[in-house]
Amino acid sequence: MRTNADSPIRVTITSLFTIALVVAEFALLVGVYRRTEPVQRQELLQARMEQQVTDTIALSQDGAGLLPRTFRALDGLAGAGVSREDLAGPREAADALAASPADPQRLVTLSDQARVLGRTLTDRHQALDRQARMIYASLLIIVSIGWFAWFRRLVQRHRALQQAVTEREAVTAGEQRLLALVQNGTDVVTVFDLDTRTSYVSPSAKAVLGVPAEQLINTRLAALLQPEDVNRLVHLLATLRAGEDAAVKLWMRHADGRLLVIEGMLANLLHEEVVGGFVLTFRDVTERHALEERLTHQAFHDSLTGLANRQLFADRLSHALVRRPGPTRSLVVLFIDLDDFKNINDRLGHGTGDKVLEVIGRRIRGATRAGDTAARLGGDEFAVLLESSTLSEAEARAQQLVDLIAEPIVIDDARMPVTASVGLAEAVPGEISSEEALRNADVAMYSAKDRGKSTVAAYDSRLHAEALDRLELRADLQRAIFGNELVLHYQPTVELETGKIVGFEALVRWQHPVRGLLSPAAFVPMAEETGLVVQLNTWVLFQACRFAAALQGDWRRPSMAVNISAQQLVRSDFVEQVDRALTESGLPADRLTLEITESVVLHDLEDVIPRLSHLRSRGVRVAVDDFGTGYSSLAYLTELPIDVLKVDKSFIDRVASDAQGASVTEAIIAMSHTMNLSTVAEGVEVAEQAAWLRQVRCPIGQGYYWSRPVDEDGVHDLLARPTNELGGSADLVSYRTVAPF
Repeated sequence: MRTNADSPIRVTITSLFTIALVVAEFALLVGVYRRTEPVQRQELLQARMEQQVTDTIALSQDGAGLLPRTFRALDGLAGAGVSREDLAGPREAADALAASPADPQRLVTLSDQARVLGRTLTDRHQALDRQARMIYASLLIIVSIGWFAWFRRLVQRHRALQQAVTEREAVTAGEQRLLALVQNGTDVVTVFDLDTRTSYVSPSAKAVLGVPAEQLINTRLAALLQPEDVNRLVHLLATLRAGEDAAVKLWMRHADGRLLVIEGMLANLLHEEVVGGFVLTFRDVTERHALEERLTHQAFHDSLTGLANRQLFADRLSHALVRRPGPTRSLVVLFIDLDDFKNINDRLGHGTGDKVLEVIGRRIRGATRAGDTAARLGGDEFAVLLESSTLSEAEARAQQLVDLIAEPIVIDDARMPVTASVGLAEAVPGEISSEEALRNADVAMYSAKDRGKSTVAAYDSRLHAEALDRLELRADLQRAIFGNELVLHYQPTVELETGKIVGFEALVRWQHPVRGLLSPAAFVPMAEETGLVVQLNTWVLFQACRFAAALQGDWRRPSMAVNISAQQLVRSDFVEQVDRALTESGLPADRLTLEITESVVLHDLEDVIPRLSHLRSRGVRVAVDDFGTGYSSLAYLTELPIDVLKVDKSFIDRVASDAQGASVTEAIIAMSHTMNLSTVAEGVEVAEQAAWLRQVRCPIGQGYYWSRPVDEDGVHDLLARPTNELGGSADLVSYRTVAPF
């Protein structure tokens, strides 16, 4: 490992080497520079000699005076380092001149030899200059490369040093940051040994556990845990290998005694020299845990009653139906449906309906054994899963529930009788699915309703066949609406005083390709359940308007009454549909009567009144059908924009035999007169009823006494008959009022 002492030595060696290199380079430069000095001296001596010869020739002097200087010059050149070979030519010319000083030719020869020597020296000087330049260039390149390599190495070492310093600073800053986070973070950091004895606890323990960190050091962490969590923690410490970590969720005691839910990570750092223990980092998640439990409860429980919802019930039923070792357990599913609960919502509002459902939920939960599951499946449907129960025991429990639910419910000082129908189905684990078990109980519940409601029915295979038949009929109904299988029959309404037909009521029939002609009772309730009643009644409206428009050629100009459902009336496009039916058919608006029941009126009074008012402004008449069978009230009668009151058949049946019934019916007719409403008596079947109605001044009647519902051809036949053939005034027997109102 290199130490800091290496640096001065390296710096000294580098400095000395650099100085030596610089001195060597300088000496080399000086040496190269001084190589040309002898040649320069030689050139100078040669130039003097050549000048002397040239001057002698120019002055046409005798060469004898020149010889001494020439030989001295040659000796000087030899002394200056000119080689004997280079001086051979001039020396021979000088010797020849010495032999014959007066010969001018020999003087010229000496001059030429001097010039040749001059060129030789010049060439040698130039060669030395080229060598010097090459040496200078080479030295410059070598020095540049050397300095570049040295500088590059210096830069690299500087960068490495800078990086090392930066890394050390980063490590230091990270350690300081980590220390600050641990010291000031909200998570608690603890270090402890296999015995859970702590050696470090971060200051955040005070905020989380209510105990200062210094008080927790050198104490056993297990003392704060629940007994079952101590065992889990000890098991983790024994199995967690070096370097591994694991998520933990424990219950820890706060200083004030309350239990906290903590969540964090446990790491085995026994092998780390600076740690030497287990590190547990945790935080308080008590509020989040409570929220998760609430959300889980809401996801699997009904918010209104607190019972299990459909999802949880199906899950528990599925688990219960899985085969398990040992004797097979008996399971029974109860399907509970409140009878006519829709009337409560319609009459008293959904708020009151919700309160009733809460009471029913409490009663069902109170009657459920530990281990059984009670659930609200939706709306007014409930279910109970009875585990380890025989069919006979389940029937007794179901009857107990029927009786318990039937106890009067008092809400806002009002007593509301509520009943329920219960279907039960036995389920053998491993032989039936949860969907089939719940479906069988549902089928049995419908059987209980068919028996008169507020009763119990057990499932058998025949009920399943009936349910399949209903499902098939439901599928056929959708096809029938769009497949021209529906037909309209019309029942006349008759003026009691004259026996004249004043209108017809359109009644739908289903010409089923297999089952034959079906009455509305066979499919209209099904249409209401499935929502097909809107398409069904819309079809009736358009067909009835079309036929009524064709009847306007008769002198009586009969009106046409069409029944309107609640689902149809609350639609935003209902008024538009009626307007379109009148426009497309060409029927005058005053010839159309829309019949609504009291339950329809009360369904959504705020939306119903504006729609009916708009239609009445167009001339359409509005009638309340089956008056007296629902929640009859003068309050809504005065608010509703209505023209006609149709008295239900149940009142007309008693006018000829029951004095009290006759009095009530007469009171209704009198009230209708007082409110300037036209009254129609429904279900008139005998002459005595017609006579009584005529005496109490009921203007219009409808029933089998005049005609059953007929098809279009039958309508034309009825209109073609004389008035007295329809049971007009000539056929009405005299009948004295039993008890005048």
